[in-house]
This record gives sequence, structure tokens and C-alpha cells, in this order.
Amino acid sequence: MKMKKVLLSVFACQPKKGSEFSNGWNWAIGLANKGYEVHCLTLRTNRPFIEEVEAPANLHFHYVEMPFKLQAMHRWSQPTLYLHYIMWQRLAYNIAKRLHKKLKFDLAHHISWGSPQMGSFLYKLNIPFIFGPAGGGQNAPEAFKKYFLCHWASEIKREKVSDFLVKNNPACKKMLQNAHAVIVSNQETFEFVKDIGAKNVSLSIDHALPESFFPEKFIAKTPVPGTLKMLWVGRFMPRKGLLMTLDVMNRLKAYPNITLTIVGDGEMKEDIIKKINDDGLGDTVTMTGMIPYEQVREYYSTCDVFFFTSLRDSCPAQLTEAMAFGMPVVTINLHGQGFVINDDTGIRCKCDTPETAINELEKAIIGLYNNPEKVTKMSQAAFEFAKKQTWAARIDELVKRHYPV
Repeated sequence: MKMKKVLLSVFACQPKKGSEFSNGWNWAIGLANKGYEVHCLTLRTNRPFIEEVEAPANLHFHYVEMPFKLQAMHRWSQPTLYLHYIMWQRLAYNIAKRLHKKLKFDLAHHISWGSPQMGSFLYKLNIPFIFGPAGGGQNAPEAFKKYFLCHWASEIKREKVSDFLVKNNPACKKMLQNAHAVIVSNQETFEFVKDIGAKNVSLSIDHALPESFFPEKFIAKTPVPGTLKMLWVGRFMPRKGLLMTLDVMNRLKAYPNITLTIVGDGEMKEDIIKKINDDGLGDTVTMTGMIPYEQVREYYSTCDVFFFTSLRDSCPAQLTEAMAFGMPVVTINLHGQGFVINDDTGIRCKCDTPETAINELEKAIIGLYNNPEKVTKMSQAAFEFAKKQTWAARIDELVKRHYPV
């Protein structure tokens, strides 16, 4: 049987890096391992990292280079970052046309960056075109703008840029309307792309886990009675809602054995430290700073519950990572969090207003504190869910559902 040829757009693609870079690499290697002849369009600066590892003979990379000194545009500002990416996509499409004329691809699939507003030109090759999984249709709720401090204006600017790109980016609207399938990672993006005119739209988590990520031996969480050790992992970005998480911890000061460990760093570090000091949370909240990845796994292993209240997130990978170690998740029912977590694996709290969210989150945490058996039951369910979220399973599922036979 003839090996099918897939053209994969993976702007971000590196084998030893996380986030979008990991997604791009895992899709490339995963499709090759399934027997496809895979040709990847990717950023030139990814080349040295890709060439450090051995790739299958049926996996090929085509490096797209920006002309002159425009490669550095992504570092100048947020607007030039967007412009850099759109220009890169145009160059990638020109290369794709030449490759398609020679190789006759069976389909094209855009993986990263995953943003409908940025889109892709590969739909113009007139072969089946798959877009996603991707988020990007979600906005932070205005009721929570106080948690963004001085950064709320940037959220408004982001929404205006999104609207501009939908109306003016030639790779957005026509791409969504002509795609064979559009895969999105939260309900808000589902409605967003449907409104623009996408037809065959489905939901899927946009990340997965390598088989090597899971603990060697799984043991369900069994909190010591009268204690609850919670964990937060991420970058200290305004949209991550960590200040609201600390408001909940302030409510829980009457329970000194309910503790929170915060792993990460970022632009709001000083605001986080000030909040902890002002609210007198030094006895129950600990910050580790940025630590090696293996140490993060140790915290997944030794803490009881994952506490995460992001105010704008496509589909947080931390949730799945935590569940791989059997951590139930306490979160708000918003964006990707509301999609990834279910009633067996965690608690999703209402978030119509900050007051509602804080009340619900406090109640949820005290409920788990008073009921260690519930934590253990949810821990087992979380692990069982995470076991199904491997890269091999994710790619197999989406290929069966969306790739032409």
C-alpha cells in the first residue's frame, strides 16, 4: 500500500522543549510513526534542535527562513510578532506550493501556532486541509479585571487585534470556511469559529503526554487527615489568575494545615509576593521560584490537589500533567479548564463574579479537606483519565476522525 503524504505546518517545533514546540514535534514524530510520509514546514531557527535527534526516514523538515534581518521581528514588539508570523506563513505557503507540485500531498494539517485569527494559507493547496487543535476564541471575563492590575488594557488590546485579524487577515476567514475539519480546544473557540463560518468543527484537548511522563508506580492520593497540600504551577502572567487564588487562600487562613505551593516565575512576581505579605499568607503559601522540570514532577507526586484558576486559557497542559500523578483539580468552570476537567476528576466552580468564584472555591477546598476519601476517589479517576491522554492516543483519535481514508 502506498504511503500517504502529509504536509504539516509546525512553526514551533523542537524535540526537547515544551508548550507549542512540543506539540509540533510530537505531531511530526507521531504521524511518521503511524506510517505517513511527513513533510514539515517549520521555522529555520528550530533546525539545530531538530538535527540533534535522530528522526525516522519518512520524516522530512523544510526550513522556512525570513529574508534579510526580519527573523528578529518577533522580538521587537507584540504587533511585529504577529506580522512576523503572518509573513512566515506566506513564505511557507510558497514553499508548500512547490513541494506539492513535486510530491503530490494527500492532505495538509496546520498544528502551530494554533490560532484561528492567525489562520493558515495551506487550505489554498486544494487538498483536504485540517486546522488544529487550537484555541484563541476565549476572552478573559471583564468582571475579573481587577486581578489583571495595570495589565487589563493589554487584554482589551488583544481582543481588538483579534477582531482586526478576523476581518483583515486573508488566512483566517476563508481558511475556516474552506477547511475539511477545524479542531478546537474549548467551547468558546468552538462558537467563535462557527460564527466565522467554519463547518466541520469538533472539540479536542490540544496537548498530550509522553508515555515516559507518568510515575513509575501510581499511588492514589491519600491526604493525612486534617491536612491538604495544594499545588499551583505556571507562569506568573496576569491572565493566570494567581491573585484570585491567593484571595481564596486568604479565606482559608483559619485552616493552617491547608497549604499551597506555587511553582513558577514571571512578570507578576512582585505583585504576588506583595499580596502574600499584605494578606499574611506566609505560613500557608510557599513560592519555589523557577525549578527544573524533574522537581516539578516531585511536587506533582507529593502534593494532594491541584489548584488552578486561570482567567483566560485555551487548554492548560498543567491540568493533564497533574492528573497523570493522580491530582484532583479544583478550578473554575471557564474555557479549557471547564473542558478538560469533569465531575469525577475535579471540581469546577461557578465564576459569574469574583465573589461567586471565591465562595465556591473556598467551599470546594474545605469539602476536600474534610473528606480525604473523596480526594482518593477523584485521584484514581484523574489518573485513569490522564492515562488516555498520551500522544499516541491523541494522534490516533484525531487521524481516525478527521483524516480522509
